[in-house]
Amino acid sequence: MGEIIGVVSGKGGVGKTTVTACLGVALSHAGHRVLLCDGDFGLRDLDLVLGVADEIIYDALDASEDKEYTDDAIVSIAENLDFLPASQSARWEDIGRKKYKKLVRRLCDVYDYILIDAPAGIGKGIESILDLVNRCIVVTHPLWVSLRNGARMIQVCEEHNIRDFAIAFNAVPTDGEDIDLYDMLEVLRAEYVGAMIPYDEDVLTYTQDGQLLDLASHEFRNVLAPLVDYVVTGDCWEDYDVQKQFDAYVAKKKAATEKQGTPTLAAAGESIFEDSNNVLYINRGGWTTQRLLVQGKQSLWRRRKLK
Repeated sequence: MGEIIGVVSGKGGVGKTTVTACLGVALSHAGHRVLLCDGDFGLRDLDLVLGVADEIIYDALDASEDKEYTDDAIVSIAENLDFLPASQSARWEDIGRKKYKKLVRRLCDVYDYILIDAPAGIGKGIESILDLVNRCIVVTHPLWVSLRNGARMIQVCEEHNIRDFAIAFNAVPTDGEDIDLYDMLEVLRAEYVGAMIPYDEDVLTYTQDGQLLDLASHEFRNVLAPLVDYVVTGDCWEDYDVQKQFDAYVAKKKAATEKQGTPTLAAAGESIFEDSNNVLYINRGGWTTQRLLVQGKQSLWRRRKLK
């Protein structure tokens, strides 16, 4: 039977959906058959991140009510990677939670790993998911407010007898001004780091375009390696090894940026003045310095004519 893993957090907006999608891609590339489940009933968004929003006809609610809809509800994303969407219209308080648990457990016969993108906060949804999963990945930002909420989520996990979990620090700043790793672990009262995922503006771009899988397939594979090992083996890397993996990604990213060169808004053009060489004009939204100089010269000529 496959293993069910919950991707949880105390606070919303810390990147559970991003981590779920990227981890699912990494596991599928390693040859494991993976099912991604959107567990946020009423506020689903994993379908948007995966770029399959237009392909959703049936969802987990339909499949839990009638198992004949199961195959129709599951959407194929890539080789070894499938997706089970949540209902957008029904909340956790409105659905038969026992039927949903039965559905997911039945799917364990088909998949190696089932990753559930859990709703934020504490409520019926997270309680139902924690009763279902074998272990958890707790996602948090390196910010005090996120860390405090993450610590509370760890307490909730322990209250549901889940003591096997790893921390995924998401959107970690790459400028070296983030909170110290060991300070964060002390706030969380946690021991094991699953991954340190750097802040990258490309994530926002790829997510908005529904193409996050492309980014996860290339750029993030190395930083996700410790988390993949945790899922597969149950063991976490040493903290300093996770830090080294993060630092290597940051160094590679900076080197690539420097190689591309610093982008400039300047463009070459001919000078409007006599006895001058070619100059560079700054372009800001179509208003170039050349255009401003020409307009200024014309304005001066008009004022002289009026006199």
